[in-house]
Parts: sequence; structure tokens; C-alpha cells
Amino acid sequence: MTKKSLLFLGPFILLNSAVILAALFKTIQVSLGYYPVIGLRHYTLAYFKTVLGDAAFQRTIGYSLYLALVATILALLLGLGMAFILLKTSANHPLLANFFKIPIALPHIIVALMMLQVLSQSGLISRLLYQVGLLQQIDQFPLLIHDKGGIGIICVFLYKEIPYVAVSTLAILKQLQLGYVQVAANLGATPRQIFGRVILPMLQPILATLFIILFCFTFTSFEVPLILGSPANETIAVTAYNLLTQADLTVRPTAFALNFIMSLICLAMTLLVLGISARLPGGRRHREKD
Repeated sequence: MTKKSLLFLGPFILLNSAVILAALFKTIQVSLGYYPVIGLRHYTLAYFKTVLGDAAFQRTIGYSLYLALVATILALLLGLGMAFILLKTSANHPLLANFFKIPIALPHIIVALMMLQVLSQSGLISRLLYQVGLLQQIDQFPLLIHDKGGIGIICVFLYKEIPYVAVSTLAILKQLQLGYVQVAANLGATPRQIFGRVILPMLQPILATLFIILFCFTFTSFEVPLILGSPANETIAVTAYNLLTQADLTVRPTAFALNFIMSLICLAMTLLVLGISARLPGGRRHREKD
């Protein structure tokens, strides 16, 4: 980065850093029990103990982890498969790759409302099945919205994230197809060896990065679980929002503690994935070792 770039980006970086650090400081301060607005002036870990020791909060954290991991892993697998399909068809159908960029541009809240109209028991699919006689009653359609398994929530994330993964990995696959793959094939490598020793090590760093981005977003997502989630199973973001919007200000430190734990989980997952990625073929430490 040149000095001229730093000169232009400096104010933007400083402003954003100040906002983020101020919010982080406030979160830590309130979560530790210092909240003079309601007379709390002594630091304590009681609110963290409440969050980590309460069974309801534990279920909330576990449910959020379940949604984030399932949606992220499925998006990576299906998105990578879609990237290979686009790699073979994009030359003859260049508009196909652009078509898959449409879901990326749609806001999550719009997709959530769309899924609500399509997958609910009174939605488009159930009504079509009822009209053609496959359902005797509309409520025979399986519960996919506001269900305990979060199927509707996962569908929204997959609709958004599969194209994102496909488009992000497509450029690397094109580079591989034009260079390394052909070289390996000319040297006598089998398709399995090409995938395991050429394609996968090249894709591994970007897949790790995509995993971190998708996991952190889905784990902290608020609007999609709020619209499509079940009241019996709240995500960590929805629970924190409900605590923050209560008239009783004494629950605010608990909400801030929950938010801070949410951030710590994202940070821990990021460090874990980066550490594993660095040691796998194609990772930084693996390259240094070679």
C-alpha cells in the first residue's frame, strides 16, 4: 500500500476503528456490571456466569451454533459443486454465471420474506400441491417455517451463500483449469490425484476464508431468525435483542454479556479455522515447511 493510499484511507480507517473500539469498550464495561445509569458501579463476572450457567442461554448458544455450522458447511459443499458446474458451462453460457449473482445482491430480509411466502403452510408450494390434489388440506404441508429445526432459516442462508461460494471460487478454478491442472495431467496424474494434490490445496485457503465469513454472519444473524425462527428456539442474536428491548434496564448487562460471548465464539472459530488451514496442504505453514 502506497503512502498516497494511506493518506486517503487513513481518515476512514481511524473513524471506523474509533467506532468499533468505542462499541467494544462499552460492551465490555456493561457486561462486567458497570452501568451507572441504573446504579451499577462495581465490576463483576456475575452476568457472564448467568449466561454460561443458565440452561436456556446454553440452548440458545447451541442452537445458533447448529444453524451456523449446518448452513456454512452445506453452502461450501454445494457452492463448490456449483462452481465446477459453472466452470464447464460458463464458456457456452456466459449469462449463467451472472444469473447466479442475483441472489447475492438481494438483502437477507427480502429473501426471508420470500421464503415465508413460498415455504409456509399457507404459502405458494402448499397451495399448488393442494390445487393439484397432492394435499387434502393445506396444513398437511410439512412445517418448514417457525419450526424447531430452523429449516426455513437454513434455506435462506443457502439461497444466499451457495451462489456467493460458487462465484468466489470460480475465478480460481478457471486459473487452475488453464494452468496447473493441465500440467499435472500431462505429467500423468490421475483425476483423483489432480483434485487432492492440485485443486484442493489451491482452493483450501479461500474455502477457509469463506467458512469464517459465512459462519460469523450466520451465527450472528438477527433478521432471518427473527422472521422465520420458532419462539421455542431463539438464536443468540434474537435473545440478546429481546433482552436489550425490555423496559427493565437491569437485564441490559446480561444482554451485553451475551453479545460479548457471541463475539468471542466468532473470534475463537476464526482462530481455529485459520490455524487448521495454515497446517493443511496449501496453507502458509505447510508452504514454509516445504
